[in-house]
Amino acid sequence: MPGLYVHVPFCARRCPYCDFAIKVGAPAELVRDYVAALKRELETVLDEHARNDGRAIETIFFGGGTPTFLDGEVLAGILKLIFERAEIAPDAEISTEANPDGLTEEKLSVLRRAGWNRISLGAQSFDDEALEKIGRTHRAADIERVVATARGVGFQNISLDLMFALPGQSRASWRETLRRAIDLEPQHLSCYSLTIEDETPFARRVARGQLLPMADDDQADLMNDAEELTGAAGIERYEVSNYARGGFACRHNLNYWRGGDYLAVGCGAHGHRNGHRWWNERDARRYVQLMNKQGSARGGEEFLSPCERLNEIVMLGLRLCDGFSLDETSRKLGFDAARELNGRLEEMVRNGKVRRNSGVLSCPALALADGVAARLMS
Repeated sequence: MPGLYVHVPFCARRCPYCDFAIKVGAPAELVRDYVAALKRELETVLDEHARNDGRAIETIFFGGGTPTFLDGEVLAGILKLIFERAEIAPDAEISTEANPDGLTEEKLSVLRRAGWNRISLGAQSFDDEALEKIGRTHRAADIERVVATARGVGFQNISLDLMFALPGQSRASWRETLRRAIDLEPQHLSCYSLTIEDETPFARRVARGQLLPMADDDQADLMNDAEELTGAAGIERYEVSNYARGGFACRHNLNYWRGGDYLAVGCGAHGHRNGHRWWNERDARRYVQLMNKQGSARGGEEFLSPCERLNEIVMLGLRLCDGFSLDETSRKLGFDAARELNGRLEEMVRNGKVRRNSGVLSCPALALADGVAARLMS
């Protein structure tokens, strides 16, 4: 199930928690040159995929940055090129990330007509004060407006990204954000804990004692609130941080979590095929320069051993409610995955940390999945 990731790095501003490969306040010339370089890379990558693989692409995901920073017709032109150069599955999931502000009915209509069938809105919170604290440029009313507009132009798969453990956030505020998000009847919700990344403004505030990260136990309470309220609304948890109505789990991300293959273009983008991982130059200007000079912006690559791939599958697979299949993993890696894990696995099954059912491993306590995976791989 190959997927395709397209990175658009541009943002109106950098949020104080963000460490993604983005470019703030890009001049029109850089935007134009980046789009041209991106199209050249797409042609190369998709032609190579057609020669060496040939499988239809089943998911396309535009991420960033803010893909909708670009003009709607420019985005449509990029997607048109993808359809021209690659075989796309008839039922392909085609997603874009977007910020609620700046999304007009005209732009959403252009995206829907061009072929996008899923939109993921960076809502983050329905508390205007919290949105201001984390540097967002939209407000709760913008989220509600855009969801209604997107649905009106034909989007039937709408996802909202929410964040918890925000500076000064109360449990009541988080539950209210969940309620307001659920009231909009999205098909999908992602609920992520605020992570303090190195070299970000928030990290510097923590170092100066100006920001105190939320305690783990308090974060666990908020995570439990998400599962409680979404479950009551028929939005079922399928991964540690992700919830969906039946049939609307994000297929693109599921491919990542299951150790699948995916193509990637754009600055900072990472691709993977059968244990070979590669990534592009992270800086947008440098990416353009390299594409113009040598037709590639490859920044590095690595070849994972079967055991390294097993470790990744365990780490990501245990984050899924359905877990992962040992038999399928063994076929993918070419060796007996159960035997490789045997001593540690049997111990963790006995103590209830891991559930084993017909060759499928899962973690009964999803909040502990990362720690359980680390012990299983040690």
